[in-house]
Amino acid sequence: MPAVSTIIPTYNRAEFLRMAITSVLNQTFQDFEIIVVDDASEDHTHEIIDNFGDRRIKYIRHEVNKGVTAARNTGVLSSSGNYIAFLDDDDEWLPRKLQMQVVLLEDSSSTVGGVYTSHVKIDRATGKILDRVVAQKRGNIGNDLLKDYCLIGTASTILLRKQCFDRVGLFDESIEFGEEYELLIRVAKEFDFECIQECLVKYYVHGTNYPPTSR
Repeated sequence: MPAVSTIIPTYNRAEFLRMAITSVLNQTFQDFEIIVVDDASEDHTHEIIDNFGDRRIKYIRHEVNKGVTAARNTGVLSSSGNYIAFLDDDDEWLPRKLQMQVVLLEDSSSTVGGVYTSHVKIDRATGKILDRVVAQKRGNIGNDLLKDYCLIGTASTILLRKQCFDRVGLFDESIEFGEEYELLIRVAKEFDFECIQECLVKYYVHGTNYPPTSR
């Protein structure tokens, strides 16, 4: 059983996906599985997975497009790790991301349900850094989340204990936008959070967001 299940939902982004998966494989912490949930892509996503040839990569395909929220839920339900991490198919992790989060969670009380990190926003077309979002809030962050949607910023920064889902349930598939934000508010009602101020995630800004028709 791996320590971490990394869930990557994807839809028609084969070339972005290659870089996202590579950033997981390059982690200093190697006790993980990668669950790629293909939300009925029409490109060569499956070939990208095959070319890696890594048994830790589990490929699941939706036969019809269900949306990113359903894809994340499919990943959670198929996971076997004690910790759940999310990586959007167009983002990347820096090499120490998982190691630092796992160590922090293992050293924390069971009242801490998750760890998030700082991240940098990058224009994919130019490579220009647009913003740096520094993780600062820890402990009971529920009220802070309600006031500031951007407190955590992106699902790609998060590592959660599997017990969080046992306690609060899965992502709400009736929500069309901000499903990760709504989940985290539920988690924050039951658990504390820790944060890592080091920037460990690259969040790319570009013109091909997960298409609205796939939500």
